[in-house]
Amino acid sequence: MEKEFNPFIVSGYKGQQYFCDREFESSILKKNLENNINTTLFAIRRIGKTGLIHYVFDSYKNNSKIKCIYVDILSSYNLKDFTNLLATVIYNNFQEDNSIGKKIINAIKSLSPIISFDNLTGNPELSFKLNDTKQYESTIYQLFSFLESQNKKIFVAIDEFQQILEYAEKNTEALLRTYIQTLKNTQFIFCGSNQKMMHEIFNNAKRPFFASCSNLHLDYIKTEKYFEFINQIFSQNKRKINKQSIDFIIEFTGCHTFYTQFFCNYLYSSGIKNIDFTDVQNIALEILKLNENTFFQYRNLLTSAQWQLLQAISKEEKLYKAHSKLFINKYKLGTSSMISRGIEALLEKELIFYNTSVENPYYETYDKFLMRWMQYK
Repeated sequence: MEKEFNPFIVSGYKGQQYFCDREFESSILKKNLENNINTTLFAIRRIGKTGLIHYVFDSYKNNSKIKCIYVDILSSYNLKDFTNLLATVIYNNFQEDNSIGKKIINAIKSLSPIISFDNLTGNPELSFKLNDTKQYESTIYQLFSFLESQNKKIFVAIDEFQQILEYAEKNTEALLRTYIQTLKNTQFIFCGSNQKMMHEIFNNAKRPFFASCSNLHLDYIKTEKYFEFINQIFSQNKRKINKQSIDFIIEFTGCHTFYTQFFCNYLYSSGIKNIDFTDVQNIALEILKLNENTFFQYRNLLTSAQWQLLQAISKEEKLYKAHSKLFINKYKLGTSSMISRGIEALLEKELIFYNTSVENPYYETYDKFLMRWMQYK
């Protein structure tokens, strides 16, 4: 028996009908792309930045004058990896059944790549066996030149862009900035999940990419928008859910996209046709129980002081004054210097984040299910 499709997507992109809101952000991205402005997309993890990019690119799928290319460089460790990933996505995005595609593919083949096939997807993968870094630099330049030479606009999204800071080739930023600033028909979206590193690349006046892009911050989806989306999806699939239940889901997950989607996905998979408040409470407990072993693993990675601090931040939900006597005394956390060291460690491990995109910045636990679990302990 064929398994029923679950309309609450937790990974990948399945279509515009399963995508919630982001009307403002998508309009800004499209306006920038169409007016030759590169964009840096700042967003915390699991808030839907990759989905937003695919949503925007999906709107151009029937436009023959525009080609959209998405490349995730998280798996790259050096310029060689970057070159191979870029060549692979370009190769796979231009099909051989049209003249432009053939031109691009022939041009790439002229660089003598080794072509293999992914064991899972069957898609071609390209790699180059070059002798030194200069040859990889030249290949990247040629790949960008191939894109630029097409009689159409090219939109390129590079995800996890902060990874270039980990490369052995420390001139990668300057190299890419030099190449990109000469392009006229190719526009870029840069995004990444490590906000500290992304800000270092684009907002540090001493670095090559400083002031080269328009910045766009991706925040939580508005409560009313998510409420409407959840209600609509359940209704379209002949499920009934009341206002109290949706309010609980939104409050429990904090409108953090992945956790809201996961909760709704889990609830939908339960098969309940008439969902009431007791049902969503039970689902919440099931999800916390499901993740409990992972949460215990987090505890094993932290000192007792760090764990206690994480629990305190989780109970506060939004911590505005980490060094206030009120907060420290309330949870018996020790000294202000201990708080500083603890916060630094939790930020480094990405168990918490510091939201600076609001008027009054605050610390918050990343994993909303972990946050709720700690509140109940």
